[in-house]
Amino acid sequence: MATDALGRLTGGRTQLYILRTAGAVICRCHISLSGEIAAKLQALAARPRGRPREWASEYADYLTILSAAAPIKSIRAGPLYTFSDLSASDAAATVIGADNADLLSGGLDEWREEVHRGLPMMAIVREGRAVSICTSAAVSPRAHSAGVETLAAYRGRGFAAQAVTAWARAVQTLGAVPFYATTFDNLSSQRVARRLGLDLVGSEFSVECESR
Repeated sequence: MATDALGRLTGGRTQLYILRTAGAVICRCHISLSGEIAAKLQALAARPRGRPREWASEYADYLTILSAAAPIKSIRAGPLYTFSDLSASDAAATVIGADNADLLSGGLDEWREEVHRGLPMMAIVREGRAVSICTSAAVSPRAHSAGVETLAAYRGRGFAAQAVTAWARAVQTLGAVPFYATTFDNLSSQRVARRLGLDLVGSEFSVECESR
């Protein structure tokens, strides 16, 4: 997510992004939000966090404030992981670029539009097509966050873990830090994190609003 010199979000529909770790809270508000609304959101983010069963109510507090600015489109909340061990084998991973983007046909076609961004994109190929893909879904100069998808018929066989590992190594060669983010209800994605032995470093919460 792009930010200006003051740390305000620019572009896109994400109006609020909050990253929590054991030692810090980062709250980013969109530049289109009024100073009053941004200050209220910052104050909420600075509150001591309650127990997990209270988080839904805390999220609702953010939505109540944001809904005064624009209709809510979607929310995203989940754990954030980092990579401490990238020794898992990635021998089968294939770099996806403009010359072999056809490998995405047959189930992962929607990722083709991401190829032109020139970001690391790694796939596990079986029977002449990509069956699992990992690429940079969110990018800053210092960090990349993974976007992953595996065809239903090929899940549970370790392919996502291989693609993610290869992607993380590619991100590191760029001098950036790879992160793996998912949502609290995406149990299959959390299983990938466990398979890779990723380190839980915090949680994310973001809200997108409709354009007015």
